[in-house]
Amino acid sequence: MPMDSHFDQGAATTGLRRWLGMMAYLVIFSYPLIQADRLYRDDIWRSFHGEMGWVSNGRPLSSLVSLLLNGGPRLADLAPLPLWLGLAAVAAAILPWRRRLLAFDTGHAWLAMLILVVQPFFLQNLSYQFDALPMALSLACAIAGIAWALDPRQHRHWQARFRWLAGGAGVLASLLFYQPAANVYFVLLAFHVALSISLRGRPDWSLHLGALATGLMALVISKLVSAWLIDGDYSVKHSQLAPFDQLPGHLIGQTWRFWHYAATTLGAPTWWLVMALAVVTTTTLWIAAWRHRHLAGLAVMALITICLPLGGLGFLSALSDPIWRPRVMMGFGAVYAGLLFCVLQWLGRSRWPLFNQSTMGWPLLVVALGTPLTLTYAYGNAQRQQALFADHVAMTLIEDLAVQPHAAPLVIDGALPYARATRNAIASHPMIAELIQPYLDNGYWWGYQELYRRGLSSGFELSSDTALRRDFESRCGSLAPLVRRAWYTLYRFEGHYVVSLEPHCHRSLTTSELPIDD
Repeated sequence: MPMDSHFDQGAATTGLRRWLGMMAYLVIFSYPLIQADRLYRDDIWRSFHGEMGWVSNGRPLSSLVSLLLNGGPRLADLAPLPLWLGLAAVAAAILPWRRRLLAFDTGHAWLAMLILVVQPFFLQNLSYQFDALPMALSLACAIAGIAWALDPRQHRHWQARFRWLAGGAGVLASLLFYQPAANVYFVLLAFHVALSISLRGRPDWSLHLGALATGLMALVISKLVSAWLIDGDYSVKHSQLAPFDQLPGHLIGQTWRFWHYAATTLGAPTWWLVMALAVVTTTTLWIAAWRHRHLAGLAVMALITICLPLGGLGFLSALSDPIWRPRVMMGFGAVYAGLLFCVLQWLGRSRWPLFNQSTMGWPLLVVALGTPLTLTYAYGNAQRQQALFADHVAMTLIEDLAVQPHAAPLVIDGALPYARATRNAIASHPMIAELIQPYLDNGYWWGYQELYRRGLSSGFELSSDTALRRDFESRCGSLAPLVRRAWYTLYRFEGHYVVSLEPHCHRSLTTSELPIDD
């Protein structure tokens, strides 16, 4: 058998082992999300109606892949298959990106790229039963896109064109699956440029400028496609760009807001690890770049250093009113993964006895990949406990409303408290409060949809009359309740049914009012 054939088979076998190793870790990581078995936000509507609704959000590929997976336009709940297929795609995409990183490290630093999946904000993306696959595919396409765009095949013109075409197709697909994931493409490109400067003193101008131009062109095409597809007040509102004359200040303000948000929501170990990695990475990259004394390279390094903090939100910070939810903050995972890779590759080359791969590299990798497991298991179990509690309250409320003599508009006054187990989890991991929101929460739309999905008659239509709610709260003390339960009191008020969850009008001591042992 020819030597090349043996080499190809060996590379394929090694690649398969790496993929299986990543999948084993990701399956362990994702298990709590599966056992929580809770419909998450948009899942409620898709489970109820069996419809997609992604095209009007500028995400036609999300609808296409779900159409193919379901064998038709009607959605069935296939969980956990979509989640695992998405994770398998991301693991496969990391392998070609690993080959782009071999110029800087031939050891195990590439495992830092698993942070792209297990970073805290991406937990929300993976929590959806129907949307987990499109969101994971958007991340996979962004990773594969930058890997293809930086493929160094330059011996023939058609190969270079194929590189840019493949890279552009990857990032464009990412945008048409879920727009925020494309930030990963640009952040990973920035790290590749910075590492190239630290290694050789300058970027690979042709390769890196070509990849940048490819990504920008994909952004323009995606914006044109989205402008044609996007429909509905919510989608239109959150897709509009900030006025050009206000853009510099707007970018700075949004970036500051993001990092303040990250500091307050990420657990202390993760936040301080990211900050420490940022200090070490910036210092080591600048020391390495300065040794080359290449002015153009130093200028590009300065530009990357200034712009990299923008990667948390990326190009979304240019929107006048971006959606402020963890699921859009996929660029943070790329920043975190890039910082971790830079430190690990430096430790891999270090000859200092106290700072090398054995003494610090492996422990750092274990901490970085082990910490997400504690968060995801705490989150999954808290979500499960909250779901059981909310289901019980919702079904009891539906039964109480079903026996009323007449249907009438329904008002929810107050919010269903967190279950005690959920509150304990939030005390340990503040991020969980961003991921779990009680559905029965004043005029929260998903709370009403969940009641309808469970069988509430449409005669009890949603009412978000805030003036009526304030009037009710001022007069509830003199009203006779229809039903008093442990977690709510049902009233009839001015032609409406009012479900009060507030202590002032509910007047029922429950365990939710007991102070948590901080």
